[in-house]
Amino acid sequence: MALKLAPELDPGLSWMNVPPLRLAAMRGHPVVLLFWNSSSAHCHNALQSMAQLASRFRGSVSFIAVHVPKFDFERDGTSALEVMHRKGAAMPLVNDADWVAWQHYEVSAWPTAVLIDPDGRIRQSFVGDREIDGMASTLDALGDEYFGRSGGIAESPRLSAPTEHRALSGPGGLAVSANRLFVADTGHHRILECTHDGRVLRRIGNGTRDFVDGLADTAGFNNPRGLLLSQDRLYVADSGNHALRRIDTRTGEVDTLIGSGRFGDPVPGGLRQASESPLDRPLGLAVLDNAIFISNASGHQVWAFEMGTRQLRRLSGAGTLGTDDGAAEVATFAQPMGLAVVGDQLFVADAASSALRSIRLADGSARTVFGRGLFEFGLKDGGARQAQMQSPTALAPIGGNQGLWIADSGNGALRKFLLRNQALSTVSLPAGLKQPVALASWQNQVWISDAATHLVWRYDADSGELHRLPVGE
Repeated sequence: MALKLAPELDPGLSWMNVPPLRLAAMRGHPVVLLFWNSSSAHCHNALQSMAQLASRFRGSVSFIAVHVPKFDFERDGTSALEVMHRKGAAMPLVNDADWVAWQHYEVSAWPTAVLIDPDGRIRQSFVGDREIDGMASTLDALGDEYFGRSGGIAESPRLSAPTEHRALSGPGGLAVSANRLFVADTGHHRILECTHDGRVLRRIGNGTRDFVDGLADTAGFNNPRGLLLSQDRLYVADSGNHALRRIDTRTGEVDTLIGSGRFGDPVPGGLRQASESPLDRPLGLAVLDNAIFISNASGHQVWAFEMGTRQLRRLSGAGTLGTDDGAAEVATFAQPMGLAVVGDQLFVADAASSALRSIRLADGSARTVFGRGLFEFGLKDGGARQAQMQSPTALAPIGGNQGLWIADSGNGALRKFLLRNQALSTVSLPAGLKQPVALASWQNQVWISDAATHLVWRYDADSGELHRLPVGE
């Protein structure tokens, strides 16, 4: 069967970090188009895989990232460029705000990689992060097929330089105690120990993308996100390493509890070694008694790790993308992220469905508190029938089991959910947030990290005052 000629990229698309490219000018060597979305955990996995492929096939294959937004806040492509920088994916980026290229290439799911052969024809599509991760053998075979007929070196276009160095880069995790604030400096691959006012006391992690245990100045992280402080241990959802890490806050020493550095399906049971079970883009953490709860974002499940026995067990979720309520083994989630325990329930910020879900800790059964589906989102206050969010990413408990603070990332808002009336409201702030992605609460104060502005704020719920913290400045 004749292969279809790859459609040219529409000249109206917005190129974010290079001058406009034409596929016709790239004939003579393979080209890979990655259709992805900046909010998708599966796409974050795919970006990491593509970065590795781009390094391996440098000079023989060209790679282009085509960003296709799902949420309103993604339409201008700015968040996509920031995400690519934090994931280490240095490749041309074009923003397909109106899904034009998506339709021309008949793409049906994020992420999808389309392989174009040196003759400019579509050779194969790889759908999903697992398939994309296995592309290397196909690229090797295509290179063998065209050996001796290459059009020369596949030159990488010069990318515009990333934004100048910042004190923080997309801070994506927070934890607080009576006198300490911990910040996951996600894009700088490290953890900062601070005072409540944001003065840095200690840096944990060598600051490069790495997966190394050891002392504070030598240990390595990869895009650390959710943080959890329990007694004198700080637990880290090390998202890029697909691992649960632990920091001894007395010494700064880091070790790994779960994960081998590669994404995959968790393995239930007792773990003698951390590498015996992978995770799949862990993003949120919570604790009750001796159990740490982990949101496995790309796996669409919530898992529990018993610290005393090192037993890993699935708490809830069938493992498929969806919004179904029900028993633990049939309930489905859509990229669970932030977690918070209130009473006998574990609440979940279900980002891809813009929903608040709850899990009954006694049996793992799940229900939707509010949320209307995978493609219904907005900014509305009220009860379960009216309330809407847009890609919520983090939760923090309100004192006295009253309810939850919610980072409504897509709407750039801090929201408040009260259990007594099951109602959601928007907190009026004296300064605007752009993309809040992490929260931590202590008594009447809430710390907020804003990934888009690379800032951390402290909100006083009693006075209504909002203070910017000079973390790292």
